[in-house]
Amino acid sequence: MSQPNHQQRKSRSHGVQGDEVHKLLNALLMFDRTLVEFSMDLYKVPRRDRAALRKLNRRLHDTVRERLPRLLQQPHRAVQA
Repeated sequence: MSQPNHQQRKSRSHGVQGDEVHKLLNALLMFDRTLVEFSMDLYKVPRRDRAALRKLNRRLHDTVRERLPRLLQQPHRAVQA
C-alpha cells in the first residue's frame, strides 16, 4: 500500500485556483444581486430609482470582477503593529 504524497496535498490546500475564484465570485455577486432586489422591495424603493440602483450595482460588480483576482494574487504582507 502506498502512502499519500503529503507535498501534493499540502500544495493544494495553500492556494485557490482561478476557476474556484471565479465560481466563488459569481456566487457572491449573485447573492449580492438577490440581496439588493430584496432590500429594494423591503424599503419600497420607487420604480424610477430601482434602475439607477441596479446600474450602480452592476458597476460595482464589474469593478469587483476586474480587481479582486489581482488582489488575491498579490503576496500577503505582514501587518506591523
